[in-house]
Amino acid sequence: MSAKFLQTTALIGLIALLNACASTSFERLASPDNPRTSQATPSSSVTPNSPFACEPDIDLTTESALRKLALANEWHSALQYQSAFEAYEAVLAEHSSLLSDAYALWGIIALRLDRENPDYNREAAQTAIYVLDQRAQQALTGEAANEARLLWFSTQLMIAADISKDQVMSENIQLNKELAQREEAIQRLRELTLGK
Repeated sequence: MSAKFLQTTALIGLIALLNACASTSFERLASPDNPRTSQATPSSSVTPNSPFACEPDIDLTTESALRKLALANEWHSALQYQSAFEAYEAVLAEHSSLLSDAYALWGIIALRLDRENPDYNREAAQTAIYVLDQRAQQALTGEAANEARLLWFSTQLMIAADISKDQVMSENIQLNKELAQREEAIQRLRELTLGK
């Protein structure tokens, strides 16, 4: 699995997380039950593009988690594996939301399955997949649970691709051996023919 694919998928995931947070915040703001909307501004004047709609209900913990996820993705892209891993683990330690945890686990899985990472470890990736599955099942319903489940499905594809890569590499080794044996046999035939 190429590092470019993992980087692109991580970036798409982070963008989806940011969009989900923004849309959830806007829905809360536009709600008639929101005291900030009813006191400060009529709900009809709040638009998705207004600064007021983007600032609201993202608390400091979630904001911190989003920053750490972005940094971890950058570090993974820059092949700074240990720094990326520590950033993902810091997000998990904060446990700010199901989605931030799911993306952090997804990032750890991507790191563990990156063949260029000195700490490549499929078993550790499978453990993280199990944890991601458990967290998604605990949430059961809602947009965050659905997104976490999609991330889990994508990790299944990453594992399958990693296993497939092993099989391809094994087949290549076998084909190279057979090719070397044929080359050796052809060389012997030439020697025999020239000897006559």
